[in-house]
Amino acid sequence: MTYKPRTFSISNVSRSAGEGVLDVPSLSVLRYKSPAVLLKEFKDTWGVEARAIALPVAEADGLLYEVDGLGGVPLSSHAQPSRTLKGFEDVVEEFLGAKKDIILTFCPTMGYIPGEGLQICDISGVMSPQPCIANPRSTEVLGAILGTGIDIVQQIASRKPGSGLIGIALDVTDLWGMSGQLGRVEATCFCTACTRHFAATTPELLKYFKTFPNPWSLLLRPTPTGIDFASEVSPGITPEEIVGIARQRNYIEQFPKSEQSELLEYANLLLRYMRSRQSLTLGAVGALFDYATQDLDNKFTRILIMEGETYGWTSGIWLEDLDNEFQDEENRSFDELWLNVTTGYIPRSVPYRAYMWRRSRYTINNFFDLAGSLSSASMRANTMLSQMSSEECRRLVADRWQRVHGSALSSQAALVSLPHRSGDGETGAHVRRGFVGVGLDREFGDRFSDQMVILPSHADNAARPVDFDFSSILRNMQGKNGN
Repeated sequence: MTYKPRTFSISNVSRSAGEGVLDVPSLSVLRYKSPAVLLKEFKDTWGVEARAIALPVAEADGLLYEVDGLGGVPLSSHAQPSRTLKGFEDVVEEFLGAKKDIILTFCPTMGYIPGEGLQICDISGVMSPQPCIANPRSTEVLGAILGTGIDIVQQIASRKPGSGLIGIALDVTDLWGMSGQLGRVEATCFCTACTRHFAATTPELLKYFKTFPNPWSLLLRPTPTGIDFASEVSPGITPEEIVGIARQRNYIEQFPKSEQSELLEYANLLLRYMRSRQSLTLGAVGALFDYATQDLDNKFTRILIMEGETYGWTSGIWLEDLDNEFQDEENRSFDELWLNVTTGYIPRSVPYRAYMWRRSRYTINNFFDLAGSLSSASMRANTMLSQMSSEECRRLVADRWQRVHGSALSSQAALVSLPHRSGDGETGAHVRRGFVGVGLDREFGDRFSDQMVILPSHADNAARPVDFDFSSILRNMQGKNGN
């Protein structure tokens, strides 16, 4: 008798994965692979075709097209991806021609917009090369960049019926950067717009964050490799629980002279700040979406790209609260989430797609931010990167890529861990629309690192000190957690 192999339920994993979206986080990807190759590799990897393509409207080193009113802002070195794809318009036309819908993605933290009036301001009054999303003027600038991209896609799609623009996504994984040293955590923006918001909503609160140690240190602690943080911080956490976490993780050593009553007051202040900043962030996100889509009849899905943590320390958002926000149909500012699915909170009301990369876009953005800094004359000259030779910078990029790619979830087997979409009443089952696969592989990073243009610095001609510590440069460039 011929033995017939059995069929297991996981053999249907691709069919039950939902709609697939191919995310192209940088047009530099198209330097090495054509749109057709990327689409084929997506199908080979995940077992389903990509329904839509996510394309950026800007890069870490500049814009991808001219924007009226932003003359002088540099175009990205990736604005012309290849010999056949001469620009952003060609890329859009190619994917629309393949009958794929388009979703535009935008990371609103680029550092090439001139003028200190838009930028994040730290505790000592120093401006960072990153626009503060809460600034109404930033809304106009960022909204014009995204809005121009919308118009370009709409215009091309009008000539290619059958597909078009279906969504716009804001990457909020790193809106509020953090830095510091033991007992000195800096995670608050003191720009005029933020100061006005807190003065109106929580008067007198900011003064407690202008000194050290401040309430942040209860749940954040600088380490040699970045900022360590408590990850499972629910919106219903109490001041007593916060102090308990600080004691368990030994963050309490940052408050050597504080009694329990004072620590509880710090915890209460921290919760008030986190609540107020979440309101500020969601309001700014909604304003940016509104500005970019004003006067348009089309209704596009508004997407937030974020990490799948209970509380996003650098997004300033409680994931659980987004469920409540979403149910307010008249005032909600988003329609869908893209996030890496973790063992923490899974959305119950907000439709979402599983982003198949650990920490979502966070580590990917850090990689392209580093590459963009090395191709920018001002960033190369005015940061710690000026102390490194071109070859040392190239090795740094290659090393960073190895760590970034280690976070990839790029196999069909990774879909097995996702919540089911229907049938068993599992939490989040009815709201997961599908998944997002990222068009990056190890080969891309290796070739990119070898071929990228790195501007020279004075370090290329200087003798290297014997005790020069490159690890310190890495630490200074890390985000919230370099581990």
